[in-house]
Amino acid sequence: MEMNDKVNLLINVLAEMMSTKKEEKFVTHERNLLDTNDLKSMFRISDRTLRRWRNKKLLKSVIIVGCLYYRREDVMSLMVSKFRMR
Repeated sequence: MEMNDKVNLLINVLAEMMSTKKEEKFVTHERNLLDTNDLKSMFRISDRTLRRWRNKKLLKSVIIVGCLYYRREDVMSLMVSKFRMR
């Protein structure tokens, strides 16, 4: 995948994050927390990949009322680091 393709993919994912207007079970100020389904659809990954990222400490999670959530800032940092590595 060429750098331009990676940049376009990153832009598309960021635009998708900003335009998500679905009903949420957990409301935060400006949607600072993302749930597991958000991340799986954003990155197009499986539960197993997400679990691997957590185990490798690539992504921090927080449990609120039995559900896993991820800080938007941490997700953005992961996205940037993933694109820099390749």
